[in-house]
Amino acid sequence: MWGGNSVTTTRQSLLVRVRDWKDQEAWERFYGLYAPLLVRYARSRGLDADAAEEIRDQCLEIIARRMPHFRYDRAVGRFQSWLYRIVSAKVIDRQRAARRAAKEIPEGIADSAPTPEEEWDRRWRYQHLQYCLEQVRSDVSEKPYQAFRMLLDEELSVEDVAQRLQITKNQVYKAKSMVLKRIRAKLKDLEARGP
Repeated sequence: MWGGNSVTTTRQSLLVRVRDWKDQEAWERFYGLYAPLLVRYARSRGLDADAAEEIRDQCLEIIARRMPHFRYDRAVGRFQSWLYRIVSAKVIDRQRAARRAAKEIPEGIADSAPTPEEEWDRRWRYQHLQYCLEQVRSDVSEKPYQAFRMLLDEELSVEDVAQRLQITKNQVYKAKSMVLKRIRAKLKDLEARGP
């Protein structure tokens, strides 16, 4: 959506820090980055808001239990994959339970629907984009930020954004370019140093 940048790694030091329950800052950072991702992924797999939040809580409970013994080893696998396996298993369990309760036979998924892995990767990138966008918010003035959010969230045309904000189309393009440049820098930094 916004170029080739995607966050595929999680800072090893954050993973080490969350092993300590007393490191409140690390847990807040971890929660702020990954809790919304878990909810959005569960929602994308067809669960309602309450069920998605329950999945999030179950996943965070598993993570919290396993983190004191967690040893990061990139050769074994990425944190992203480990987190995906946890949330995917919880979503599948919930869907199976719902089908059993409703005594339904699941219908086939349309060929055009993304696989769970594709949906997870999309949600992973989107969550990191949102996280970086919030970080950039304090770096730019309000109109460029609003213009970018209108283009991103509301998917308005450049003309519509210019009209709503009473600025020129050129200013909208410049705002998009400036904010996007800063987001890419934040994404690169997040990938290199962690969330």
